[in-house]
Amino acid sequence: MKICFISGVKFGHELLSHMLENNLNISIVFSYADNKKTNYSDFIAFDDITMKYGIKHVKVNNINDLENVKILNEIHPDLILVMGWSQLLKKEILNIPKLGTIGSHPTELPKYRGRSPIPWTIIKGLNESALTFFYITEGTDEGDIVNQHNFRIIPNDDAHSLYEKIIIIGKQMIMETIQLLEQNKIKRIPQDNLKFIEYWIKRTPEDGKINWVNSAKEIHTLIRGTTHPYPGAFTYYKKSKLVIWQAEYTQNDTNKSPGEILDVSKQGLKVSTGMGYVLLQKISLNNGEEKNPYNIFSKKDLGVILGE
Repeated sequence: MKICFISGVKFGHELLSHMLENNLNISIVFSYADNKKTNYSDFIAFDDITMKYGIKHVKVNNINDLENVKILNEIHPDLILVMGWSQLLKKEILNIPKLGTIGSHPTELPKYRGRSPIPWTIIKGLNESALTFFYITEGTDEGDIVNQHNFRIIPNDDAHSLYEKIIIIGKQMIMETIQLLEQNKIKRIPQDNLKFIEYWIKRTPEDGKINWVNSAKEIHTLIRGTTHPYPGAFTYYKKSKLVIWQAEYTQNDTNKSPGEILDVSKQGLKVSTGMGYVLLQKISLNNGEEKNPYNIFSKKDLGVILGE
């Protein structure tokens, strides 16, 4: 089986590595051009793995460009795997592989479709989700499902832990799916659109801006949903951008102004909110090194209002 692998992110890199370690035949890899690095939070280069295994590697700005379609027609893969790619594939590519084009989406399709699924999963407060493999069509996340594994989301999960959880599940699913295809036992399950709940829009770095009037729980959820590998929740301290990567919270009322610094200790920076307080534990200032707030703030900052 000749396989074309398309990805530009860490999730895809991990799955490709797993496939190659298990001696699967990958004929060509398409990844994002290097100038796309700033466009994707979890961007990763594929040069290391393609060089290690001697695989043809094409870096692209747009997978649908004519030169890429020509390359694919020349190789004529049996299967195209799309494991972390934001561009929709056009029919000129989808019509090439005889076994079809299979993509992935880290939600329980058809319930939630669209962009930024991992941050939205946290921010929406879901307790359960899934990784879904499906046949890619010209629509958005609408094709027949070929494999789906559900998983629980615990209260302390954040974007990083969820991403890692999905990688582990993805490695298992990719091997299962390839085996089913080789044995001609794949089952296509049409998506039931009556189960569709919501289409999620693309999130931008600005969506991570903290409104300290919100409750401590809401702010903590935003921090969890936007931490690594994403840009992070942020505020301002004396006109400098302060990104928050990890925090805890309590809903106990403080009777203080939202955003007010209440305490500085080795445990973190205690900040008042609209209801309760958040204890900031890992932060970075002006895109600098990630640090404990204790290394940046002092008792002199008590009473300072963040965000102003």
